[in-house]
Amino acid sequence: MNQVIFEDNKEDGKSNEHYDSLPVAFLQISKQGRINFINSEATELFSITQSDLHQKSFTTLLSEKSKESFHTFISTICSGKNKNSCLAEIIVRQNLTKQVSLYGNLSLDGDWIQLIVVESTDEKETDITYKKEFEDISNVAQVGRWELNLVTGTLKWSKKIYEIFELDPNLFQPSYETFLSVIHPDDREKVNQAYSQSLIDKKKYEIEHRLILSDGRIKWVRETCYSIFDPQGNPEISIGTCQDITKQKEMEIHLKESETKYSNLVENTASLVWSLDENGHFRYINPAWEKLLGYPKEEILDRSFLDFQPSVIATRDKKAFEKFSLGDDDSIKIGYETLFISKTGEAKYLIFYPTPLYNESGQFIGSHGTANDITFKRTLDLKLEETYFELGQRQYAIDQHAIVAITDLNADIIYVNKKFCEISKYTRDELIGENHRIINSGYHPAEFFKNLYKTIKSGNTWHGEIRNRAKDGTFYWVATTIAPIKNARGVIEKYLSIRTDITEIKEADEKIKSLLNEKALILVEVHHRIKNNMNTIYSLLKMEANSQKDILHKTILLDASNRVRSMMLLYDKLYRSENTDTISIKDYFPTLISEILNIFPNHEKITTDIHVEPVAINTKILSSIGIIINELVTNSMKYSFNEGQSGKITFHAKIQNQILMINYEDDGIPINPTILLQSTNSFGLNLINMLVKQLKGIVHIENSNGTKYKIEIKI
Repeated sequence: MNQVIFEDNKEDGKSNEHYDSLPVAFLQISKQGRINFINSEATELFSITQSDLHQKSFTTLLSEKSKESFHTFISTICSGKNKNSCLAEIIVRQNLTKQVSLYGNLSLDGDWIQLIVVESTDEKETDITYKKEFEDISNVAQVGRWELNLVTGTLKWSKKIYEIFELDPNLFQPSYETFLSVIHPDDREKVNQAYSQSLIDKKKYEIEHRLILSDGRIKWVRETCYSIFDPQGNPEISIGTCQDITKQKEMEIHLKESETKYSNLVENTASLVWSLDENGHFRYINPAWEKLLGYPKEEILDRSFLDFQPSVIATRDKKAFEKFSLGDDDSIKIGYETLFISKTGEAKYLIFYPTPLYNESGQFIGSHGTANDITFKRTLDLKLEETYFELGQRQYAIDQHAIVAITDLNADIIYVNKKFCEISKYTRDELIGENHRIINSGYHPAEFFKNLYKTIKSGNTWHGEIRNRAKDGTFYWVATTIAPIKNARGVIEKYLSIRTDITEIKEADEKIKSLLNEKALILVEVHHRIKNNMNTIYSLLKMEANSQKDILHKTILLDASNRVRSMMLLYDKLYRSENTDTISIKDYFPTLISEILNIFPNHEKITTDIHVEPVAINTKILSSIGIIINELVTNSMKYSFNEGQSGKITFHAKIQNQILMINYEDDGIPINPTILLQSTNSFGLNLINMLVKQLKGIVHIENSNGTKYKIEIKI
């Protein structure tokens, strides 16, 4: 029956049946004095059934004058200080009381108080009864009793003492010295000092210490002792108890280790751990709060959590906390999101997980829990909202300009925008579900689309121009970009195509190409006619020069004809070139130099060293440079090699930093450049100087070991 009504005390390793078999009245009560278990002897003593006593306060069984001393008695036990006994008066029936002695101690797990109730007529009888029944009580409370006669020096141990020390009473003769030998070496001085001081102070003492057993195992015991003194103050007898608290100590050590681990976990966790009092003031925070808010711990504790919030949020959360303190759990749900402000003014979004705290009377005394910093998540959420909005705006902008379609992997259309319908002249219903071939114009070969699908199926984007056919049979051109759309696993699921109508641009391109072809034909014809006219002028100048008897006049006419010939050569190159705007100097300069040299009778005695980079230059610039080269070669043949001697002409041309660099030299008779540049009769060098300046270039002349020209022209 006891098992049905009461809870077994498994922590002490004893069942309710064991306690029920004790020959004394035994009760198990809570620290608040409520009865959890009574045995048969107790029900007989109090003349009341077990069910009537269960969960009732033990004070209901006491007379009014005994209640205060009982409260003091159990408070002493709860504080860990054993008090051997307490005299009390119990009510057994109406107007009938009994005198009893109460003996109590904490259970090994520390959750319950175990009481032995012994009926007595006076204090002396109580002591006698206690001694007779002590062995049974010891078995319940795991307490042994010892008595040391300081006059005779004899030491008596109860049976329980031998059991606790794990000694054979037949082999071991107790004495104070041998008792000290069982105590752990590190605790002996402490125990001896406590006992010696109690004799001096004439006070009871209590101490916890270790025993070291014969096999090396350690036990923990709680020892209490008081002494009886003669009228002169000399100690006569010391009486004490020894309780095995090994399990309790192991639990305490385990609990302490657990508390240390928990404390380390709380102190080092990234989660925010907190505790508030009933007014919402911080009573505890872990270091994560300091890192989050930027305040030192001292500036957070004892302040309201509302002090760290914006005013609007603080007003809201104050009302929520007030409801929460009144038991309204819906006001602050699990996962309550709020906002704090850091010392630097940063917004910190937090989500709280609170638990209310109540005292024994059910009164709200505060709350505790954890919180997580979700600022990063909230920031991402805001950015995601902005991104969605921006994508919507982009989609709107694209739909206003571009032709958009989405197809599945088989090229079946699953989405088209308004622009697609407008240009194809199909309705959306006519297009959805149809294959993209519905707008194929037949203009492009099969290989064209084969390469297109090969590109996008490989995960790449395709760009190109496509001619499509509308519903009414008209054709239109679109600049097309097709990209694969992949899922989260990277697998292609769809194809997105974005097109721009370029029909008008394509038509304009065709017109431009036609006009350019016409222009090219006109330019070729113009160059041809100019070349013919120059050839006529060249021939006339040549004929006129040959008819002159005056050497000076003949020379002037020949020079003029040579200049015309250099320009004629340029136009010949233009006439034969596909590009009428530029000509490669590698094709033009060597040919020009060779043509000029062939004019002079002694050209066979002249060798050349010509190196020209293959660079194309605008024909407008080349026309002037051609005249400059003509003057350079002519001057060499007329002045440096005027006596028909052999020699060498070197010509190098290259482009460096957008500058045409020409190095020209001959190894003939040097020419004084100062005289020639300043002489009004030196038309050739003056012409070189003038043309170089027109081209915004520079020219340097050296006359050592022949004549050297360095010309730089920006192109």
